[in-house]
Amino acid sequence: MAKFQHKNDHHTIPRCYLKNFSDDGKFIYRKLKEKNDYGKENLDLKKPISLKSATVKDNFYTIKKSPEPMVIETVFYDFEVENHYEKLYKKLIGNDSEIIITMEERTRLLMFFLSLHCRTPKQFELFFKNIPKELEHETELIKEEYKAGHIGKTLIEFTKKHEYKVFKIVKLSDGSEFLTSDNPFLIVNEFGHLKNMDFREQFNEENKFLIPIDNKHCLIMTNGNDKNGIPISGKVFYNKIERIDVDCNFAQNINFLTLESAEKLIFGSEKYIKAFFSFIKLN
Repeated sequence: MAKFQHKNDHHTIPRCYLKNFSDDGKFIYRKLKEKNDYGKENLDLKKPISLKSATVKDNFYTIKKSPEPMVIETVFYDFEVENHYEKLYKKLIGNDSEIIITMEERTRLLMFFLSLHCRTPKQFELFFKNIPKELEHETELIKEEYKAGHIGKTLIEFTKKHEYKVFKIVKLSDGSEFLTSDNPFLIVNEFGHLKNMDFREQFNEENKFLIPIDNKHCLIMTNGNDKNGIPISGKVFYNKIERIDVDCNFAQNINFLTLESAEKLIFGSEKYIKAFFSFIKLN
């Protein structure tokens, strides 16, 4: 018998992440990536949406035939992932010139940020599109198994591939801001090209990850080298987080990648969403 109360509204992007792009921590402004069927571009720019409903999907992670249907939404995301984020986030953006994380904190950070990629509808759909034709008659069964498999197998494999990544925090030193989206985890190759929608590119160890974590900070996860220029992957964990100051040029690059990565929605402050999309129209 299931132990956890059933919840219909599942957040495909956690509120604890989105609230750091909000003006008041309760509501957030959003914009449609493209015009909808009614020609509408600006969605709720005059009336922000509550974080409680910003990225809600009905029963998205429910595993219907499982003895514990809420194992993903409640046991994993609520308790094991999101429950630890606020403390880690405060440490990442703190005023300390150097940040040293423990191995447990490293694991928690990896689980949280890598799950931002695995958990989105856009990534689920990418997997479903790659179901072999000879198995299409079992699509619904495969979808059910993937819901459990994406944390039991996909996320574990993802974490192991990148457990030696170096963490860097960049901070904007001017009036520009970072935006985020309903698909906020950015995977880029050595040329800076977005690879989010290339199947299994999340397992490519050469790729770099970029994740805006609030209006002024962005996390970079990349491969590191020792003082002799030799890669540390597979040899040593580098638990010192570097801080780097950047300007609007870096922000613009991240925001364009965010726009490209988004499925439907862009999130941020009212002021900067308007400024960013006005800039796009001018160009």
